[in-house]
Amino acid sequence: MLPYLLLYCLHRFNGERSLAAVYHLLSGKKSAQTLQDSKWFQLEHVFGVCKTISLLELEQTAQELLMQKWIVSIDERSYMLTEAGRRELEQWLPSARFFAHLNGSFYHAVDTLFWYRLSLAVQTLSNLVHRYKFAPIHRHEATLAWVKKYFLSQTKPAHDLAQALYQELHALCSSLPEEEATIFTLRLTSFERIGWTNEQIALFFRKDPLYIQLMFQHLLHYMMKRIERESHLFPVLHEFVKDLVKPVSLTLSAQKTYEWLQKGKTIAEIARIRKLKRNTIEDHIVEIAANVREFSIEPFVAEETRRMIMKEATRLGTRQLKKIRDAVGHHVSYFEIRLVLAKAGELRAS
Repeated sequence: MLPYLLLYCLHRFNGERSLAAVYHLLSGKKSAQTLQDSKWFQLEHVFGVCKTISLLELEQTAQELLMQKWIVSIDERSYMLTEAGRRELEQWLPSARFFAHLNGSFYHAVDTLFWYRLSLAVQTLSNLVHRYKFAPIHRHEATLAWVKKYFLSQTKPAHDLAQALYQELHALCSSLPEEEATIFTLRLTSFERIGWTNEQIALFFRKDPLYIQLMFQHLLHYMMKRIERESHLFPVLHEFVKDLVKPVSLTLSAQKTYEWLQKGKTIAEIARIRKLKRNTIEDHIVEIAANVREFSIEPFVAEETRRMIMKEATRLGTRQLKKIRDAVGHHVSYFEIRLVLAKAGELRAS
């Protein structure tokens, strides 16, 4: 499974990023560069979905792909797919159903918290209804505190709340293929059974554990998205989600820069106020451009320059800054190029 996921990322990077960039992407390193890469190469959905992966694992997997002749080395730790590799990827993609709703860039930091809350609430209600004593399935302090506060705020009897939660979960699972609904259900803990781990489910389905892990994340992301968008249909579940998802995902430092920009401060002024280098503030602005839809780059890039950058980037089929700058001319700064590419996240490599 990991070889195919690596193939997928290398194909999107098209030889323009190193293996370290894949590692930072999958492990969810929230740096300006990795966030930009996830945008530019249309890999936002896999951002942070393998938080425990190691660079060594990826290096070993890359060696396997080299031996299979599915990739070739083009630079130090940079690779491109061979024709055989592209065929393998094309054959694998239809089976990667988790790509349908996986949205790591938006949910990777909160999907575990949502699951902790939901699974502990289900366990608690099941045991309350059947009058069993139990040990909480999670020992995560913030989750224990949240669930306790949630139940203390409820006016419905436990049986009624359990029924309402069951109906909402049933509605969500009924819209899923049987295998996916089963994976989610098997993870739940009740008064009479302990939820299975991803590894146990992988054995049951005879699947790769990473496949089950990604499928489970895809399920959580699907549920969170529907709960958010259709809160009137899922009033109970909405309580579990509403404080977790922020409309804009920025690093803390970029968020502070954005606040100063909204007050009308210039790059130079913000750098002086925050005691940071101009390049750092420019990195923040590129991050903001990539993540805040309504943010305009017009104050920083002339329209004629923007069009020229887009024309050459499209013609060359690249996101390599040096190649684009050589094409447009050195009177255009790297900052301007990065801003334009950040705003044009839909640009695809040929």
